[in-house]
Amino acid sequence: MNTIISFGLCPYVQRSLITMNYKNVPYEVKYIDLFNKPDWFLKLSPLGKVPILLVGDEVLYESAVINEYIDETTPGSLLPMDPLLKAKDRATIELASVVLTNYFNAAIATDKESYEKHRADLEKNLTTLLSGFHGPFFKGTELSLVDTSFIPGLQRILLTKNMYQDLQISSQIRAKFDQWAKESMSKDFVKKSVPATFESDFDTYLVNRNSYIHLFKK
Repeated sequence: MNTIISFGLCPYVQRSLITMNYKNVPYEVKYIDLFNKPDWFLKLSPLGKVPILLVGDEVLYESAVINEYIDETTPGSLLPMDPLLKAKDRATIELASVVLTNYFNAAIATDKESYEKHRADLEKNLTTLLSGFHGPFFKGTELSLVDTSFIPGLQRILLTKNMYQDLQISSQIRAKFDQWAKESMSKDFVKKSVPATFESDFDTYLVNRNSYIHLFKK
């Protein structure tokens, strides 16, 4: 049995849980408090971050690495076999990580100026990411690791309703976002990738961070 070390709100953990759910990989989740990291966790994680995947006595970290391991050790593939196409998907996954960071910085900004700066970064990089979207998933009808890398971002942007409405993106890009989100959020492998209390916990987290977009733009 694989064990994944998690913080319930972490989008990077969710990436790997979506991948494992989709590929029917059995696992158990062990939650920690990232604001009070236990010593045993710090001994396992050289970066002090989640997720960590325990495979027997072996430790894997970084969600992109974990996802590729899961993909390569289960039937089927969520990455292309062609080296160039695989490299392009990996590059897109890196872009998705940047967009997640842009979103997080905007979501926890405590004043208008900082929020608008990070939101502009989000709009720019989200537009670049979505320009490659084919629908209904990122590359077409089949799920890929690009999808599992950014579905957590889709979910969080939708939950931050004020930010979603604020986004200054073209109608074409917004339509792509909406199609991707609608296709993804309906899937059980996504629904089961977060705790049952995720939405309320996420709301509380933004309140505790004095989020400008959450508290002052209702």
